[in-house]
Amino acid sequence: MRVSVRQVLVTFAAMILTVTALLVGQRLYQATAVNSPLLTSLGAIPGVRRARVTGSTVTIALDPHANLMQVYEEVSAAATHLLGDPPARIVVVNHPDPTLTNLANNVAFVVAQGEATGQFVAMKNTIQSMATHDQVSAVVELGTRHLYLTFRHQGHVLYDVFPLTIGGVNRA
Repeated sequence: MRVSVRQVLVTFAAMILTVTALLVGQRLYQATAVNSPLLTSLGAIPGVRRARVTGSTVTIALDPHANLMQVYEEVSAAATHLLGDPPARIVVVNHPDPTLTNLANNVAFVVAQGEATGQFVAMKNTIQSMATHDQVSAVVELGTRHLYLTFRHQGHVLYDVFPLTIGGVNRA
């Protein structure tokens, strides 16, 4: 049996069309059956201004006075419920100024030390005093899996979420 060039081209074209149709179908399914209900669900969470889903990453923009811990945990729960698995990342959009950025960089060392020693109360007190020194409003909240930091300074806000490792076990 001989195979002509025309038969090979027709087979190759059919394969390309089939793969294209499957990819388009997958994108439509993702957009209508997963992302749309997820975005609707995320938009209904108090404190969420905007939400976007890219793959398994959820990006949220918060209202200026939203409770970071509450919103983050609700977003994680809603995404897990609709996606079946927790999102790979939840990115919180920030609007920092240089003071907040500098404070967040310095606080990262305090958080690492507090996590390593398990002295979370001392860590919170140190973060609060650092923020007060820089005339920044700070909210430090400790959840079961994350440490939530919210810094506000002259209309700017910086949100930071640290996954916790307690006793050598990452709970994230």
